[in-house]
Amino acid sequence: MVAATHPRVRVEIVFDFVCPWCAIGIDRLVSTLSRRNDVHIEWQWRSFLLNPTFPPEGMSLESYLRIKQGDDTRIARLLHLIEKQAREFDTAIHFDRICKVPATLNAHRLLTWASARGDATSLVLGLFEAFFRRGEDIGDPVVLAHTAERHGFDPQLVLQLLAGQTLSGTVLSEQSLHQRNGINGVPSIIIAGMALTGVHDSPVIDRLLDVALQATYRNGIPQFSSTLRRGADHS
Repeated sequence: MVAATHPRVRVEIVFDFVCPWCAIGIDRLVSTLSRRNDVHIEWQWRSFLLNPTFPPEGMSLESYLRIKQGDDTRIARLLHLIEKQAREFDTAIHFDRICKVPATLNAHRLLTWASARGDATSLVLGLFEAFFRRGEDIGDPVVLAHTAERHGFDPQLVLQLLAGQTLSGTVLSEQSLHQRNGINGVPSIIIAGMALTGVHDSPVIDRLLDVALQATYRNGIPQFSSTLRRGADHS
């Protein structure tokens, strides 16, 4: 007897590690698709820098929010909205534990390196947890190395990688490519050529996957887009 094989579906996610909507949406995306036993998911993580001109040391959360939102009322409203949305999606974000917003070039360099060595999905989730739940500085090479070690990667190799500028050009080139392709908001999810932007619940994700599978079987993959529910706009 020949064992049944499941179709392989490529799922690309364009995101940044300091985007709370990415943390919420990707957590739900991964948990939803991990329950699908009718397909084999090939995860592809794509870099997008929301703050490409950040200094390497990052910026205090307070300063960052004042630049983005202005007054205290707007800031409090935004943080409450994000934390409420996270709870509704069965995840957690703790802004009270975050002191600063890091530059994410190092984190994306690490991810690019890790992805070339296998599935880096657990590393992505681990870095979100380190930043949004524990308030760690994921711009710090030592923090990145420790996080990578918890997810099966050699911390000494990570430190060696991050000591130089290896893969910086790759990350920045990918950023430019996404912008040329019209991606200005994250997270952006692309399944078999069909794009979905923002945070979405399981039924929407399942439906996108089902439509992508049907289109693949017809040997013609149309483009699909959805209105943004919640996402970080790069502007």
